[in-house]
Amino acid sequence: MEIIEKLISEDDSVKYLLKMKDGNTVETLYMHDRELKLTYHSTVCVSSQVGCSQKCFFCATGKQGFVRNLTDLEIIEQVGICMDYCKEMNLTPIDAVVFAGMGEPFMNYENVRNGIIGVYNKYKISNFEIATVGLTPGIHKLIKDFKNTNINIRLNLSLHASSNKTRMSIMPVNSKYDIKSIVDVGVEYAEIFKVKTRIRYMIFKGINDTDADVERLEALLSGKPLKLIISSYNDNNIQGLTAPDKNDVMNFYNKLKDKIDCEIFHNFGSDIKGGCGQLRQNKI
Repeated sequence: MEIIEKLISEDDSVKYLLKMKDGNTVETLYMHDRELKLTYHSTVCVSSQVGCSQKCFFCATGKQGFVRNLTDLEIIEQVGICMDYCKEMNLTPIDAVVFAGMGEPFMNYENVRNGIIGVYNKYKISNFEIATVGLTPGIHKLIKDFKNTNINIRLNLSLHASSNKTRMSIMPVNSKYDIKSIVDVGVEYAEIFKVKTRIRYMIFKGINDTDADVERLEALLSGKPLKLIISSYNDNNIQGLTAPDKNDVMNFYNKLKDKIDCEIFHNFGSDIKGGCGQLRQNKI
């Protein structure tokens, strides 16, 4: 891979635009938790596909459509580029790899699986996270392949709505994998691996931030081994979607914090469009 562009955020995150041999490009984000507040302090957010076929309404990657899957070696190489940066800058060695960049990891499961194993063998990194719209068959394959290994994989499920009607309007995948399937597979995964599944909830002002949403989320998640991760929509200039301000997000969190396990997501690289849903293929 060739580094075409490298942008450094005010929070020390680094976004790479990488060109592959066929001329296609992907973006990769290195995240440095300089305040040591999070579980992992030196993390790479890798892409698993060029583009994405899931067509989530809010996502810049989905707007460009699907081009191709990345190979396992291309996934591993993204980690290697960020490892080199850490060594160069004398930063904390990478302690986790997150599949939350471009693409739906479970639409490229074989290469993602082999990429995880390759990163573990080459760099001795054993902590991973996979962010997904909730493709249950792929999650079941993941359970089968990694159930009795030394590799830790945290599951991150994109919910983003408390009702199927709202979720369907922003995530077409809901027609096949609805809210019940998301919650059920999240519970199953958590019980098998003895770690809470993370449920992502991105707030869109006036769409999924009502008191009724709070009540439905409590009913959905209360008493289950799930943790709601609340975040703000990262503005991609999409008509009909408005990002909430920090007070909106905090107010929503405050209504839920004593009812279910939840926290506010720490967004890295927002000033360089490195936030969730903002990574995309740039034309050279």
